[in-house]
Amino acid sequence: MTPRVLHAPLNIAGGPGAISKGLEALGCKSTMLVFNEQPFERGFDRNLRLRKTGSRTDLPLNLAKQFRTLAWALPRYDIFHFHAGHTLVPDRINLPLLRALRKGVVFQSWGSDLRGRSVREVSYLRRADAVIVGSFLTRRLAPEGPWPAYEVVPPAIDLGGWEPVENEPGPKLRIVHAPSKRAVKGTEAVIEAVHALRSRGAPVELDLVEGVPHREARKRFADADVIVDQLRVGWYGMFAIETMALGKPVVCFLDEEAAAETAAEFGLDVPIVRSGEEELPDVLERLVETRAELPEVGRRSREYVEKVHSHVNVARRVLAVYGRAGLTGPDVA
Repeated sequence: MTPRVLHAPLNIAGGPGAISKGLEALGCKSTMLVFNEQPFERGFDRNLRLRKTGSRTDLPLNLAKQFRTLAWALPRYDIFHFHAGHTLVPDRINLPLLRALRKGVVFQSWGSDLRGRSVREVSYLRRADAVIVGSFLTRRLAPEGPWPAYEVVPPAIDLGGWEPVENEPGPKLRIVHAPSKRAVKGTEAVIEAVHALRSRGAPVELDLVEGVPHREARKRFADADVIVDQLRVGWYGMFAIETMALGKPVVCFLDEEAAAETAAEFGLDVPIVRSGEEELPDVLERLVETRAELPEVGRRSREYVEKVHSHVNVARRVLAVYGRAGLTGPDVA
């Protein structure tokens, strides 16, 4: 029998919610619950709307609501699939209770909550039945501890709202960059690279997308000839996935070992143009010179997302993780 799954309590860039929708498409009962809707989080089935004024009364009021929600959820779900290291109530209470009631416990990392952390900082993983990471790079950089082996499941996107938009590059190459955190994304290097190209006489323009509603941002992404994602982390995130879904070529710094593992796993090369900060001016200049080839790179990018990141395909991999952990149906409880 298919499991009943609660995803909580963050919907990072819509990724957890897309997995939940994918599970529903495969016949599971699956619910996306959030504490609050945050920037870069899109969609939910249930929103607790916790107080966040910072007053001394917020914590007890929030905890009361969280515990009521846990009591509501316990008889309704077999698997509690937690995201980014958070639980419904404090993990020292939540995790022993779920284990005592024989509920399935899954933790899914979204990168920074696991990479570079100490074993002590993520000791809550010891009570998990399964631990999911989004890339082979995160798996390699995550701390080893007395918990289940990391399972690699790529982030999910519901492609229903992401139709490809193909642009034939004009005389001036339109480059779009949308940093959530400039220091992490290497934004200054992007700005400097575009200035350097202009000084060489290269026909380029930069659209820096910051602090705008997602709907407006998507329109600007659709107008791009090239997307520049991050230049430091070593792997791509939801911004790159969304823009590849639009059929856009993406420039990003990739760890080559992780790229090779991904290609071997999915039988498809990662169609991202590789670049770090130092080589970015030369990489962008090469794209200016070969811009007639960019639509084909965009088409391969869309095909890659359809195979690797579509929410139903990702949900199948999640179900396989549940199965390997012995969490296959409502009898889990």
